[in-house]
Amino acid sequence: MSEHTGDAYRAIAAEYARTVDRRPFNAFYERPAVLSLLPPLAGTRVLDAGCGSGWYDEYLLSRGATVTAFDLNPDLVATTESRVGGRARVLQADLARPLNFVGTGEYDLVICSLVMHYLQDWGPALGEFERVLNPRGMLVFSTHHPFMDWKLFDRSDYFAVELLEDQWDIGPVSFYRRPLTDISEALDAAGFTIDRLLEPKPTDDFKQAQPEEYEKLMRNPWFLCVRARKRV
Repeated sequence: MSEHTGDAYRAIAAEYARTVDRRPFNAFYERPAVLSLLPPLAGTRVLDAGCGSGWYDEYLLSRGATVTAFDLNPDLVATTESRVGGRARVLQADLARPLNFVGTGEYDLVICSLVMHYLQDWGPALGEFERVLNPRGMLVFSTHHPFMDWKLFDRSDYFAVELLEDQWDIGPVSFYRRPLTDISEALDAAGFTIDRLLEPKPTDDFKQAQPEEYEKLMRNPWFLCVRARKRV
């Protein structure tokens, strides 16, 4: 099994689920950027890899998509199940392991929001995403911006893939930072071509909620959003 740090959520899952929808970095920064990369959703079969508290699943369902969602953390799985009310298939599964519950070519879209940086090795997960997508399938994901982690944690080697530890207001987390080249090469090796790469900027609602953080994000990248397609 590829090493990952998903167990960091074991102690913070309940507080994360309770607060995440109100957090400007999610509500007014990452989510608008990811939504801007999505195709028309009516009739689309979507796999939500690392569903967290289920916000994206509720959105996808409201736009007419058919959704399968999974997360490593059982508490977040339960939160998502409660949120979508049986309208989606919700499972507990490990993104670092084969997705044996998903058929080859079964989905039109894989969405993976702020999850990939918990994986040390992106190869197995991206390989599974490529397998479960149909030939015209699309992958949309968000992750930490490589420059942000390198600058914020004052690392000496930008090109290293390394484990970092952080202290959020709801508890400790750990994740991996990696250079942009590593991200690009992992996608290419899995059979994906980058269709669009987005370094988002905060929305006006973010400015109203946290004006100082807004000014920082207008000058410094924090997240990276990518839309990739299966190579044909």
